[in-house]
Amino acid sequence: MLWITGCKGLLGAALVRASRQAVLATGKEVDIGDLAAVRQFAEKHPGITHLVNCAAFSQVDAAEEFKEMAYHTNARGPGHLAIVAREMGAKLIHISTDYVFDGKGRTPLVETAPTGPLNTYGKTKWEGEQKVLEQGACVIRTSWLFGSGGQNFVSKLLKLLQTQRQIRLTDDQWSRFTYAPDLAQAILSVLDRTGLYQYANRGVATKYEFGVAMREEACALGYPIVTDEILSVPGASFPSPCERPIYSAFDTSKMERIVNIRHWRDALKEFLCEQMPAYL
Repeated sequence: MLWITGCKGLLGAALVRASRQAVLATGKEVDIGDLAAVRQFAEKHPGITHLVNCAAFSQVDAAEEFKEMAYHTNARGPGHLAIVAREMGAKLIHISTDYVFDGKGRTPLVETAPTGPLNTYGKTKWEGEQKVLEQGACVIRTSWLFGSGGQNFVSKLLKLLQTQRQIRLTDDQWSRFTYAPDLAQAILSVLDRTGLYQYANRGVATKYEFGVAMREEACALGYPIVTDEILSVPGASFPSPCERPIYSAFDTSKMERIVNIRHWRDALKEFLCEQMPAYL
């Protein structure tokens, strides 16, 4: 049996939909930052064989204010899940982030590249990674996640394209976008693995480049797009209480030896096709 934590989030929900086996899906009703609560839930469900932790305090800016909450979910929680998974003989996959890197390089980052998180979110996620790996479990880092059923940059951008004549998007930060259903399928393919992996759809892009492509694809599909100008602006145009990595694009060669990874533009087309009934 597969236990998925963070089931109400973008990735957790996609994983629940993609799974073909019996699933236990939990959200905030199980506080992963409370070891006793995690053990109690596991004891009530002795059939758990695999666990995927999609729970996270992912509000990057808010983490600077609510540091303890971020640590509770992003660092302490994964450690507890790793301990309990080992105790019950279950396999654990924990989802981490590109924000564990400082982003100061300009070449794709392999799993063994030096880390150096720049903000509280990244620091707590890095600590969570370490706690999981210490227990012999699996960590999968991902970046710039998008998909249906949750608030994310891409879903917000789709609404803006249909309501705003002019949009400003950053063009000096690079990473790789990740389509949640694609990552969900990849996770299900590596449930028995251990160690550190990275997954994102192929193709490095800025949000500006993604926005231009999204406008093109949406227009081709017949969306009622009103945006006639997308401006390229620096990240400094959007003030933030924390620093973000400038370049955090993964090298996914290790994961590509196990699963096929398509380009983000192909995933974007699928996303837009799935959204059409709600927007047309």
